[in-house]
Amino acid sequence: MFRTFQMTRHRSRWWLAAALASAALLLGACGSDEAAPAATPAATAAATAAPDVTATPAPPAFPVTITDSSGTEITIEAAPLRIVSHSPALTEILFAIGAGPQVVAVDNFSNYPPEVLAMQHVRYSSPEPEQAVALDADIIFFSGRQRGSVEAFRALDLPIFLNEEPTTLAGVLESITLIGRITGHQEEAAALVAEMQTRIDAVTAKVADVTEGPLVFWEITDGLYTVGPESFIGSMLTLLKARNVAADATTAFPQLTAEAIVERDPNVIFFADADAGVTVAAIGERPGWGDIAAVRDARVFEVHPDVASRPGPRIVEALEMVAQALYPDRFP
Repeated sequence: MFRTFQMTRHRSRWWLAAALASAALLLGACGSDEAAPAATPAATAAATAAPDVTATPAPPAFPVTITDSSGTEITIEAAPLRIVSHSPALTEILFAIGAGPQVVAVDNFSNYPPEVLAMQHVRYSSPEPEQAVALDADIIFFSGRQRGSVEAFRALDLPIFLNEEPTTLAGVLESITLIGRITGHQEEAAALVAEMQTRIDAVTAKVADVTEGPLVFWEITDGLYTVGPESFIGSMLTLLKARNVAADATTAFPQLTAEAIVERDPNVIFFADADAGVTVAAIGERPGWGDIAAVRDARVFEVHPDVASRPGPRIVEALEMVAQALYPDRFP
């Protein structure tokens, strides 16, 4: 399947599109994931001394053709001026790479950065096509939660781009790069990815010689849903050499029994459901949990559910926090 997103509805804002496209000329070849290096003083001097040598200009960043998570090949003709995000993680990415001024609406769970709280909101689950039509968007980002609505929206010729959540930290970086290409912010996305990768490398270097890390239980809800190896949080635990009590899970977010957790006796417990009233003390008071090593050794840690559960820019903060909790001697 092939679709093209055009900008004909916004001819009155042609000057902004042109400005974005002109800035994108510095970012390298069309569709490239790498930004062109900035000119050095030596290179500038050489160019001045030899004006008869004409450099070949880099092609513009648009149009760009990308295949989305539904397998649909989509061509974006120009930097989108009106963006709608149906994913809290994608919202955070858009603002982190400088595309915030292009965003006109976000889903009702998007709450970061703070400026999105005052924006128009759309439904995260069961999005409404009528509302999307009224927003007159150039591109509408869907995540896995909205996959079932893709065809209905596309039947109305709405410009849907499905970007399902990544399952690894590397996938998060790839997603940021992708959103940068789509929005005309390749350079900013590349800088963000480089900064995140530097922080990830700094963490992994400190655990490089670990052969067997602590056994971890990561509680998503008080119903004892946790993270399997095929989730990006599970990928983070693997990166940190931690052992996962749900290592044998066949789904990304399996549900365990209290008995299974007590039996497996994790060394460390992380919980992301404090908003449901769960506390360190309450976990220790669960029947049988007082005998778990993590409870006995006071190694039960609350994690911010948004920071730790969204595959976006702040996931590096979660990685650093988890590393410090797992290896306090290596991350003082």
